[in-house]
Amino acid sequence: MRYSAKLVKQVFKVIQMKKLVGIAMVTPPKRRKINIRQLENSDIPQKRSQISGRELITLFPPHVTKKHVLYLHGGGYALEASPFHKQIQERFVRRFNLKVSYFDYPLAPEATAEKTLSATKAAFYYLRHLYPDDEIYLFGDSAGGGLAVSLAQHLRDEGTLRRPQKLALASPWLDVSVSDPRSDELEAKDVLLEKDLLMQAGATYAGNLAVDNPLVSPIYGTFQNLGELFVISGTAEILYPDVLRLKEKVARVKGTTLNLVIVPDMMHDFVVYPLKESLPYVDEMGEFFATD
Repeated sequence: MRYSAKLVKQVFKVIQMKKLVGIAMVTPPKRRKINIRQLENSDIPQKRSQISGRELITLFPPHVTKKHVLYLHGGGYALEASPFHKQIQERFVRRFNLKVSYFDYPLAPEATAEKTLSATKAAFYYLRHLYPDDEIYLFGDSAGGGLAVSLAQHLRDEGTLRRPQKLALASPWLDVSVSDPRSDELEAKDVLLEKDLLMQAGATYAGNLAVDNPLVSPIYGTFQNLGELFVISGTAEILYPDVLRLKEKVARVKGTTLNLVIVPDMMHDFVVYPLKESLPYVDEMGEFFATD
C-alpha cells in the first residue's frame, strides 16, 4: 500500500519523527538485520557472501544481464536497512532486469568512516572479481548516497580500472557537518531530520577524521571524471542545499555529468518511502541504470 506524501508528513509531525530518527542515529537500537532476513525469504535467486564480516547479497533478475547495481542504504551511517530498501532492490531486479547487490556495510558507532569505506571498497572489488564482465553501478540514498560518492571519488583517485560510471543518489548526505547556512531555513520544513542530532551522528561516523574530509563528506572532494550522476532531492529537507552545491561543483569540471531532479515540497529520502508520489522516481532511477 502507498500513502500520500501530505498524509505521511502530517503523521511524522504529530509523532515527532525527526526527534525519534535523530535519537536512533545517535544511539542506535539493537541490530535486528530485518532487511537481510526478509531477503532470505525472497523468491528472487540470490548469492550470499561475507565481506569484512558483513553480508553481501546479490539478487539475480530473470534474464542474463551485465548491468549490476551495488546498493548502499541510508540511515545516518548508524541505522540498518529497512523493508523499504528491500522493495526498491526487488523492483530494480524484477522491473528493470538489473542484478542488484545489497551490502550491509559497517555502521557507527561500532565503525567509523575509514572502516566503512574500506569494507565497501572491498565489496566492490569482490563483485568485480566474481562478475568480471559486469558494469557495476552505485545506488545510495541519504547516507548511502554520501558513501557512494566517497567510494566513487576514492576509486578514481586510486586509478581503479572499470570503476562505476553511473551513480544514482536519492537525497544524498554529502556534508555530515550540515554546514550550509541555507539548511537552517529548511529545518522547520524537514519532518525527518533534526540538524543538531544529525550533526552528532555525522561526527560519530567521522571518528578520527575531520568532518570535512572527503572520505566523510564527499562534497569537499573533487568531482571530475565520475561518470554520470542522477540525483533526486526534495526541497523540504535540510540536505537540499548540498545538492545545489554539488550542481555548482559538477558544472566546473570535466568527465562528470549531472541530471538533478528537484521535487518541490517533498521530504527527505521520499524516494525510499512507500509514497504514491515516489514510485515514478524509483523507476526513473531504475531506467537510468538499465539504459545504455
